[in-house]
Amino acid sequence: MKLFGYEKESEDLIELEEVSFECNIEELDKIIKFLQYVKCEHSKISSESGLCHSHFRDWDVEWKHESADIIIVTNYNDEQ
Repeated sequence: MKLFGYEKESEDLIELEEVSFECNIEELDKIIKFLQYVKCEHSKISSESGLCHSHFRDWDVEWKHESADIIIVTNYNDEQ
């Protein structure tokens, strides 16, 4: 697993050493449901596609523009 992110006001993608979530229990439940959804949907994709990704902002109808997005990328090339 690799973790990537952006510093605020930057477009330079960097590899992260650590990720912290500051959230309440309801937000944590929502993240868990999103991850379960992604697992199910990405499992349906053929490994021949290379990469597949899902955005939390697209999944969560209550997502606010000023909130951070969570992007899950499944790299099928790493599984071979």
